[in-house]
Amino acid sequence: MILDLTSLRTLVAAVDLDGFGKAAEVLHLSPSTVSLQLRALEERLGKPLFRKIGRRQGLTGEGEMLVSFARRMLELNDEAVLAVRGTGLHGKICLGVPQDFADSWLPQTLALFTSAHPKVQLEILVEQSGRLLQLLRDGALDLALTFGDNGGMGSQLITTLPVHWYAHATWQLPEREALPLLVLEQPCMFRQRAIDALDRAGTNWRIALSGSSVSAVWAAAKAGLGLVARTAIHVPDEIACLDGAFGLPDLNAVPLHLVRSSHRGDAAIDHLSALLLNIINSHMDSVGPETLGNASA
Repeated sequence: MILDLTSLRTLVAAVDLDGFGKAAEVLHLSPSTVSLQLRALEERLGKPLFRKIGRRQGLTGEGEMLVSFARRMLELNDEAVLAVRGTGLHGKICLGVPQDFADSWLPQTLALFTSAHPKVQLEILVEQSGRLLQLLRDGALDLALTFGDNGGMGSQLITTLPVHWYAHATWQLPEREALPLLVLEQPCMFRQRAIDALDRAGTNWRIALSGSSVSAVWAAAKAGLGLVARTAIHVPDEIACLDGAFGLPDLNAVPLHLVRSSHRGDAAIDHLSALLLNIINSHMDSVGPETLGNASA
């Protein structure tokens, strides 16, 4: 039996985009075509890939296993295509990323891209999302990953990530004291989401540390100095998720965009964009929802 990559890409898209309907939009297919492809995949394998969880559809154990293999197969396929088509690409690309990605998935991206396109020079800037958007507008960046809105620029919404409360695993709620928050300097979307959520809940808070880097914030958390509001991307050891503990309020999720400058577009940027999307999507299971919303097989 040979599995076809088209059906596997549809499966991964349905999982990453949290629904068959959204996958159909992105893949430019009808919802019925997506359902037929996935049903045919189940029939060929002789195993169900989805199961009902209340009103939702979640992956079965076999489905989770297949998605893992599918990501690897698609990544290898796309790497091969990029390497062959990209022969001879040259130039320079300025890429901007939040520190969360610089500390986690960026090295893999750089290694794969440089291996496929050794003549393309990469310049990397690690900054907060607001600053990256401004640099894109000014033409100082070609491409950037940003949290939050796209600043009115051309972009691709990759996913929407849950935001969680984090602290050192041994951290305890201080009695009769305002909650100590560990945040980035303004403007920072995660800082504002935490403050807004606590204000709505009527919970007293104080800024215990305002740092210039995510590393500084996590270092303060590891020292037991307070709470951090962040996504599950690159959470350090010794740090625990405290969602639901101590009466902490829920935090609004945050969109993740891949934003391109309007000042430049070429094949090298196209290839780097595709590689970033593949690598990020391959890690989404570890940071996003575990079940598919509004999906129907």
